[in-house]
Amino acid sequence: MRMKSTGIFPVELVGDITEMKARKDWLIMKVRTTTPAGWDLSTALTHEDMRTMLRLLLTPGNLRYLVAGLFKSTRGDPPPDY
Repeated sequence: MRMKSTGIFPVELVGDITEMKARKDWLIMKVRTTTPAGWDLSTALTHEDMRTMLRLLLTPGNLRYLVAGLFKSTRGDPPPDY
C-alpha cells in the first residue's frame, strides 16, 4: 500500500495492512509502514466509512481492477500523480 501526505513535509509512505479487528462500533485497521521509516499506524473506521469504501470499490472500473488483480502480488511502480 502506498499513502501520500501533502502536508508540511510531503512524503510517500509504503506499508502493509497487518490487522483488522472489530471493536464495538469501529473497525480498527493496523498498517505497518516500511518506507521511509518503520511506523505502526492505526485507523478507526465507522460503519459509514465502510459503506463509503464499498460504494467506491464497487464501481465498474474498480471492480475490473479488483478481479484482474486477485492473483497478482506485486507492488510495481508508484501510480502516476496520485
